[in-house]
Amino acid sequence: MLRLKRALDWAAITAVMVTHWRVAGKNVDGGPGLPWPVALYVPLVVLMWLKSYHARQMEEYLSESVVARRFLELKVEHVQQIRDHSSIARAEAALGAEGKAAVNALILKTAEQLQFTDRRTLSSDTTVQEPALGYPNEPGILKGLAERIERALRRLRARGVQAAREGIEKAQAVYRRVKHHQLFAKPTEEKKQVLAEIVQRSQELIGKTQEVLRQVSARCGPVKQRAAAKLQHLVAVAHTLLPQIQHWMATGKVATEKIIHAGLTAARAITKGKGKVKFGMKWLIHRLRGGYLFGGRVAARADENQMPQEALQAYRQVFGAKATPQMSIYDRGASLAVAAPKLQAEGVRKVGIPPRGQGAWLVGEKDQKVVKSERGKTEGSIGRLKSRKYSFSHRQERSLETQDAAGQRAIVSANLTTLVRDLVEQAKPAR
Repeated sequence: MLRLKRALDWAAITAVMVTHWRVAGKNVDGGPGLPWPVALYVPLVVLMWLKSYHARQMEEYLSESVVARRFLELKVEHVQQIRDHSSIARAEAALGAEGKAAVNALILKTAEQLQFTDRRTLSSDTTVQEPALGYPNEPGILKGLAERIERALRRLRARGVQAAREGIEKAQAVYRRVKHHQLFAKPTEEKKQVLAEIVQRSQELIGKTQEVLRQVSARCGPVKQRAAAKLQHLVAVAHTLLPQIQHWMATGKVATEKIIHAGLTAARAITKGKGKVKFGMKWLIHRLRGGYLFGGRVAARADENQMPQEALQAYRQVFGAKATPQMSIYDRGASLAVAAPKLQAEGVRKVGIPPRGQGAWLVGEKDQKVVKSERGKTEGSIGRLKSRKYSFSHRQERSLETQDAAGQRAIVSANLTTLVRDLVEQAKPAR
């Protein structure tokens, strides 16, 4: 840990974190009130990522570990500023996904300067970040939609909107049919019939919700306006979700980009071929030599043929607008004939995409072995991110922003661990 402290570029990391804390409204510029303790929270957050701790674990670790206090160089006034785990959690949350990705880029550059990695080979692949949700069956999804509509309607009814009462009753009718479907409908035909009733009652609920929205004018108070905005969002979700469920009822096939959660609408059903379906957000993960990673979320229906080009753009966001890897590697999901000309036009010398069928490679036998090796290592790195330690998937967050931040945190935590490993290995011969 102390070798890591000496290796990192703390001035650059501090500048990045201060920028994002300033945007989040933290008092980093000496305004009125208590100043934000930048010198404390910069190494504290990095240490928390290295240990893959949540805020409560970090609070306990700081109170017990002498090494942690040495790493943070804690003084008496700093100890008083660590009030509880909530302060630590706010410091990390204020960075957001962009702040974590920016710090990760600095870690990659540090690893490159220490010759633990290089830019010559870029291997990329897509994966799915799966949130911690139960299996997305249709009655459960519609029940979640009705629950959210009911909560907004209750706020409007408390402010005197009379039509909201009828909407609440229709939401409760949806609950009753869902309960019947789950507990009492046994034969398949009966389940289909009850599901059709649930869909019909959900449509009636949406119609009543639209009537309620017409009674909320622009001159109403902020509570009504917030409830109305929530209802408008849920109505828009329903207009996408209900046809997707009807498609499944008619064909037995999952609709493309099917919504699987009324609260986290960015999580979609993503088909992976051969009838396999994943539920969550699609990410594009990139690996450099030595196991250093970076990446970001892409659209659920992102074209596989465009992913090698997206990987190159992400690479240049980290290393500079004119940076280009010598070899770009992707799986055969991308068409070699489509992706290769674009990469070669950008200056990529070797396109390491396996051809489909009996097609010809664009690299020699020696480079083919490199491609196959890097492909396997990339799959292993993605599996590492999804391990219990880094928790890239199966997170409890219920917004797209917090899910993105959790994904970026998993990546930066894995890179910090890899950097510590390389620093220790580098010191062994000298010792």
